Amino acid sequence: MTVDIAEFNRLAVPGLEALTKLLVGGAADYAPAPEDRRPFQVGWGLVAALHRQAAAVVTLHSKGLGHEAAPNRRLMVEYVAHLQWLVRDGEKAVDSMNKAHQFKHGGLRQAADDGGYKYDSEAADAVRDAVIPSNPTNHLSQMNALAKSLGGGLFESYVGETQLSHATLTAAGCFYRESDDTIELSLTPTYGIDGDPMEASPYMAFFFLLFGMIAFNDLMVGSPWTNDLKAIGDAAGLAGAI
Repeated sequence: MTVDIAEFNRLAVPGLEALTKLLVGGAADYAPAPEDRRPFQVGWGLVAALHRQAAAVVTLHSKGLGHEAAPNRRLMVEYVAHLQWLVRDGEKAVDSMNKAHQFKHGGLRQAADDGGYKYDSEAADAVRDAVIPSNPTNHLSQMNALAKSLGGGLFESYVGETQLSHATLTAAGCFYRESDDTIELSLTPTYGIDGDPMEASPYMAFFFLLFGMIAFNDLMVGSPWTNDLKAIGDAAGLAGAI
């Protein structure tokens, strides 16, 4: 079966535009009561960041830099996973994210101390001394564990994008070919396969934004985007996504 990437990308354009219209359409009107708002609030931050990453992926692709958008696509997978985690585990997920933030903030402070940098010690103390309940979901702050627990291809997508998101031999190998006594060097990446898998970047951006917004929809009172998200997914060839 031949996949028409150009057609998928064509469908992604109106899809991304429609998703953007939903995002600017007043999500705050569907915020839960203050005592139940933490997952919604964190979720909004994640979905807003996810939207900007989608824009970055499309922009890079338009400049011939789809290969270089791997870190952005990888981050989109992370945002989608964390949104789905919020839907599944709610307050427990937020507590685990806070616990992870506290730990990482401690590492940042240590690095600043070791480097002799100045910072607001009172604010840093507040993060260090915050009492955050422990719960069984804390291990899901590790992306591999979270993605595996959620399924749906998130782990595979994350691992795949990771290969091109760091200084790996896989990333380096995209720029040279050798055979016998000859070596060919290139300033543009090649993959040793037919076609360029990075050409699908716009559709991938649409795909991950759609699924991130499907998750955020469940964090709003009454899931107000359901019908719109279904129509957008159907029009882009993702019937049954919601």
